[in-house]
Amino acid sequence: MIPGHVREGKIMKKLVLLLMIVLVTGCTSIKVQEIDPSLQLSHVCIEDNPKVIAGDFIPVVKKGFERHGITTEEYKGERPSHCEYHLTYTAFLTWDMGMYMHHAELQLYQGIKPVAYAEYHLNGKGGLALNKWASVESKMTPVIDKFLINYTPAVVDTYRKPIQANVVSNMGSDDKPHKLRELKLWFEEGLITEQEYNTAKQRILSQ
Repeated sequence: MIPGHVREGKIMKKLVLLLMIVLVTGCTSIKVQEIDPSLQLSHVCIEDNPKVIAGDFIPVVKKGFERHGITTEEYKGERPSHCEYHLTYTAFLTWDMGMYMHHAELQLYQGIKPVAYAEYHLNGKGGLALNKWASVESKMTPVIDKFLINYTPAVVDTYRKPIQANVVSNMGSDDKPHKLRELKLWFEEGLITEQEYNTAKQRILSQ
């Protein structure tokens, strides 16, 4: 039979261990509606949200998408006509001996139709959890990886298609030099591959 003081000591040790785990990990909630592979996503336009003051948030999101082989671009105001898929986002910071992110959301649309969603949330804004001061990257990386679990660079490469004639014709101008400059900008920003660039360039020159 275990003496009472020994049993109480073991219980106290377990409680302390449990408290330490809570303090380190906190209560993090992650909700993800994965992006369906049938969408064959290869490029995403990200709508600027000026209310988000976390300066490293968008770089982390773009890095996460590009890690899965998906190119990105940011835009303000009206969505560009070539953006079949666009992403909206929000992120909230709070203060406790320093600023940290306690909530973030990503919403993917195809046109006006929402098709996928991801959320990071610290319950009670993290409370006593030590990980609440972790970087945006460490918080969002597992969220983005789950969001894009069906996408890898090799798979996404098979989705890429040469720019179609209707895309070239809708570049906003009939002026060839203007189209060529815009096309080159797309290529330099990594929005299209070299093959796509050369194909579209020849199409413009032959018009």
